[in-house]
Amino acid sequence: MKKESSKTIQTKKQSEKKSPQKLPAKKNSSLKKARQSPDTTTKKNENKALIPSSDAADKLPEQAGSSKEIATKQPDDIDSDALHRGDIPMTVVDHLDEFRSRIIIVLVTIILLTIGAFFVSDYLLQFIMQPFLDSGQKLNIFTLAGGFLLRLKVSVVAALLIGLPLLGFHLWRYIVPAISVGDRVFARLSLIAAALLFYTGVVFVFYIILPMAIPMLLSFIGSDMLSTIGADDYLSFILILGTAMGLLFELPIIIMILTRIGILTPYFLIQKRKYAIVIIWVIAALITPQDILSQVMVAIPMMMLYEISIVISKMMVIRKKRNELRKQGA
Repeated sequence: MKKESSKTIQTKKQSEKKSPQKLPAKKNSSLKKARQSPDTTTKKNENKALIPSSDAADKLPEQAGSSKEIATKQPDDIDSDALHRGDIPMTVVDHLDEFRSRIIIVLVTIILLTIGAFFVSDYLLQFIMQPFLDSGQKLNIFTLAGGFLLRLKVSVVAALLIGLPLLGFHLWRYIVPAISVGDRVFARLSLIAAALLFYTGVVFVFYIILPMAIPMLLSFIGSDMLSTIGADDYLSFILILGTAMGLLFELPIIIMILTRIGILTPYFLIQKRKYAIVIIWVIAALITPQDILSQVMVAIPMMMLYEISIVISKMMVIRKKRNELRKQGA
């Protein structure tokens, strides 16, 4: 029995040596995984790459916070103080878009007013030419389309005069974000005063200068001369004179603004008064007809406006000093 058992053991060992050894289950599974398609393995690797590590997971909240800060940051061209002033923050592109839209509104309004004024251009021409017609003479048209162009010019001028407040309103709405809250009342009153002074200059030309200047100029025409004064020349003369006087009547507003900024002082205006008088007479000679009466009628109001400007400048300086003392006391 012992001999048989020893033989059987030897035969078992020989059979084990000849037969291949079975791999463990884990190794077989790894081989199966290796035999899988490369696409599935690459996908799994990609998925593993998407899963953050512990260090990356710690950094994610910090990155999220920084991204939130970047998202809440405003562009460099936005005024950061706009919200404190109660305005809407806008970029440079937004300002350009607003400027374009306001220009379009003003232009469309002027065009509509021109069309409306063209239908009543007969009354407008009669009103404008009345100072010349009072002299007993008539104006002349020298071209075929002269009558139409004359009516068109009168309509455009009337539309500009009527639409001036609208232009001032849109100008104010455009520049108001750039003005501090404390200076907005001053700027608003300055615009209103500027518009009123411009209208005053135009009215001054039409009702004071023209009734006196036209007879004076016509008196220089000799009895042996035929006066063929064109209506277009007369209208251009009124427009140039009225625009010049309207701008010259803005002198108090200009001096008031320059005094508030600190460029001019009452002492400087008083010291340079004699030079200002000379400049006023030169301007009066340039914008008026070549007669002494018209020059006097323009130069005297301009000198009065200069003196009023000195008074306004003194008031501005006094007010500025009071505000400075009030701030120091506070």
